Amino acid sequence: MSSLKGKRIAVTGATGFVGRYIVDVLLKRGASVIGVVRNPDRVPELRDKGVELRRADLREPEALQAGFEGSDAIVSNAALFAVSKMVSFDRGLWDEHERTNVEGTTNVMRAAAAAGVHRVVHVSSVAVYRNTFARHGTEELGQLNELSWRTPMNAYQISKALSEQAAWKLAKELGLQLTTVRPCTIYGAFDPNFTPIVKRWLSMAWVPFPTMLRLPLVYAGDVAEAIALALEKPASIGKAYNTTGEDLDIGEFVNAWAEAGGTLNAARLPFPLPAVQSFDHSRATKELGWRNRPYVETLRETFALERADRPVSPS
Repeated sequence: MSSLKGKRIAVTGATGFVGRYIVDVLLKRGASVIGVVRNPDRVPELRDKGVELRRADLREPEALQAGFEGSDAIVSNAALFAVSKMVSFDRGLWDEHERTNVEGTTNVMRAAAAAGVHRVVHVSSVAVYRNTFARHGTEELGQLNELSWRTPMNAYQISKALSEQAAWKLAKELGLQLTTVRPCTIYGAFDPNFTPIVKRWLSMAWVPFPTMLRLPLVYAGDVAEAIALALEKPASIGKAYNTTGEDLDIGEFVNAWAEAGGTLNAARLPFPLPAVQSFDHSRATKELGWRNRPYVETLRETFALERADRPVSPS
């Protein structure tokens, strides 16, 4: 699939945070997009862009199959992730994550095969790795598995690992052509998790500011580009790609935030937090031609998209 022009690409979770970026990138490449979503009315402007919306829940195999009918490829993007849930001690969280992320992915893969769609890109995460603070970790890092110690706080990480492992297992059994992408912490417009936390943090009168903290942050639009590039390049079939930002000091992100027009109070209360997280994304760079854009550029784009998406108050 060297060109996406004229191809019909089904995207689960198309009305969600990263899903909306995936839709826009695919449309710019000339693809026809089918949004396979739980609530087609959630983002009505997708229809205005020409997206065909089909209703299906990840727990409904037959509805998923119907949603995938007639497509040339599928982006398996929908998943359960919420920062508020990660800090909860609710014992029911594991079951909720297993149903959505693990069983949901299984249903997507089986529905793809039943619909006769063989090409799938699955959106995973670097959270699947056992050691997420390994320096320059490659795609060969060991992953969490079904024997991993489970708590409500790591339900997302383990469920994402098991969901990707299920995807690879089913791809082999069902003859599907699978690629997985593994982003790190994602920021951007429409984000219900990380970006709002940063906004609240940087709008405080006194900002607790960690020094010596280096984290890879990746823009949702760049993740979407990686997905499109994987679809365009047959050489990506059978491979996983870290699609992660650079391990830059958190201060660089904050400074870029201010330069791009974000709210930033000057009063900082520094405290040492010597932690470094980094992943090797050279495979994506070399094989897909993928790159991370600078923080200032992507944050300006974030703020512009947020302004465009904000309803205008009646005068």
